[in-house]
Amino acid sequence: MSRDPRTALLACAAAEGDVAEAALWLAAEDNPGLDPAPWLAQLDELAEELRARVGGDGVPPFLAVPVIAGLLRDRLRLRGAGGGDPQAHYLHSVMDRGAGIPIACGALWIAVGRRAGIPVEGIGLPGHFVVRVGATLVDAFSGGEPLDQESARQLVSGVAGTDVAELDPAWLRPASVRAILARMSRNLRGCHAAREDWARALLAADRCVALQPDSPAELRDRGLLRWRVGQASGALSDLTAYLDGAADASDAAEVRDVVGRLRAFLN
Repeated sequence: MSRDPRTALLACAAAEGDVAEAALWLAAEDNPGLDPAPWLAQLDELAEELRARVGGDGVPPFLAVPVIAGLLRDRLRLRGAGGGDPQAHYLHSVMDRGAGIPIACGALWIAVGRRAGIPVEGIGLPGHFVVRVGATLVDAFSGGEPLDQESARQLVSGVAGTDVAELDPAWLRPASVRAILARMSRNLRGCHAAREDWARALLAADRCVALQPDSPAELRDRGLLRWRVGQASGALSDLTAYLDGAADASDAAEVRDVVGRLRAFLN
């Protein structure tokens, strides 16, 4: 592997490239020495098998849903897993172990489906990532369960812990490769922070900023992690920039307090 993983994943994001390649470069950044090529070859093989199972090109997308689900269950043992284990986040380990969080399961559906000529796109519902195959919403995390509007609404309500009256149309827009990478990185940031693996949490936070440089919240979260690991100057820069872009945020007073302490420390 000769490419720099960060450069490669950002190139995938900028060009709206292959979500699987992008996710594997993300994994390579956190797992030095990981080569995406064998995993991409495996996805190509799965797509060829999927094409054979559906009888070639031109199958109606809704008819492909149970076939994709069956293939990924048969070949990868794909199933949902909790987010506390980092291996449930990285695409290569999900392919190896068969257990992944919703966005990782969804990325596999997108990667295999598109390689086989089936239109699959990611849908970033609040708190839960699903896919859309043609016009059919599918919960890849639950093994490929189709979702109508009501079941999707109930799913969002369950995650939110409160009744959501209706789905916001914005939630149903296709997620870009950049948005998927950023969501994966935020998930990993939280996972590593919960395990007190601050170095990996900070790496994920830095990736979030690289993917969404105009987001004040990403600067804030990287700044707070930098403060935790003792990078006072970098923390001050991030948190000052956050306040410049979000002076009226609900947590602005708390962040100003941290900024004051950092300035006193650096002086």
